[in-house]
Amino acid sequence: MESRANVIAAGLFVIALTIGLIVAALWLTRDRIDTVRYLVVARVPVSGLHVKAAVRLRGVDVGRVDAIGFDPQDRRTVLVTIAVDRAAALTQGTYGQLAFQGVTGLSFISLDDDGSHPQLLATSDAAPGRIELRPSLIDGLTDSGRDLLHDAAQVARRLNAALSDDNLAHLGGTLRSADAAARQMAQLAQDLQPAARGLQALQTDARVALQHLDQVLVDVHGVSGQLGQHLGALDQVGQGAQALGQASVALQSAVVDDALPHLTRTLDELSASARSLERLLGQLQQRPQSLVFGRPPETPGPGEPGFVPPAVVTGSR
Repeated sequence: MESRANVIAAGLFVIALTIGLIVAALWLTRDRIDTVRYLVVARVPVSGLHVKAAVRLRGVDVGRVDAIGFDPQDRRTVLVTIAVDRAAALTQGTYGQLAFQGVTGLSFISLDDDGSHPQLLATSDAAPGRIELRPSLIDGLTDSGRDLLHDAAQVARRLNAALSDDNLAHLGGTLRSADAAARQMAQLAQDLQPAARGLQALQTDARVALQHLDQVLVDVHGVSGQLGQHLGALDQVGQGAQALGQASVALQSAVVDDALPHLTRTLDELSASARSLERLLGQLQQRPQSLVFGRPPETPGPGEPGFVPPAVVTGSR
């Protein structure tokens, strides 16, 4: 009987010790902060997030994750229930992002406030306040990498289409045509060099001709000065000098600007002026008295005043 009583006493002691340890553990692990519930609405993947994960507001621990599940009204949306210290007053501008703990692959919710809506976010157990979960930097890099790969693939396809066999053949033909055109241009430049040298020589000859024309103009002006008192002669000489001046100006412009075609036209005008001057000198040589008395009047023709018909000579029968 005594041994059985000892066994019962030992058993009761073990049970009491176990209960005490459980109570002590519950007392030590119980929450000593007043928390409120919020719903984090995630439309992006929540990889690495688990229940009991930390919730931090600007790097300060303010709560934990209580539950993770899908929205019954939208199966593409994940609802994360978090318990946050009531002292951490969240505003309507508060948003969340997933942050990773080192290289473990585990993540936690990082809360921040952009200051756009400073009003406090109302919440209760029946209607928890909703917080938007925005894409993190890694999510943005992932999306950018996906877009970059898509663009790279599209560029590669376009390059393959642009570098097809037909396009390469056309490109090769274009390069060959360009090379042939370059050689023809070089040959044309070589052929034009003698013509350019000839044009320089022609320009030199034209300058010499202009100098001679200037001397002729000086002589003509001297003759016009001597005949200045005779109006008829002066008119013709002046016209001849003006024609020579115009011819010299036209010749100079033609040589500098248009070369041979205008030079030929100017020489024709010069020749006509020279013939006019030659006729004038011939008239002065035949009628030197015209220098004193002027040109004789022209004989009136039929129908003009002073016209005298010639006498009719009759012959004998």
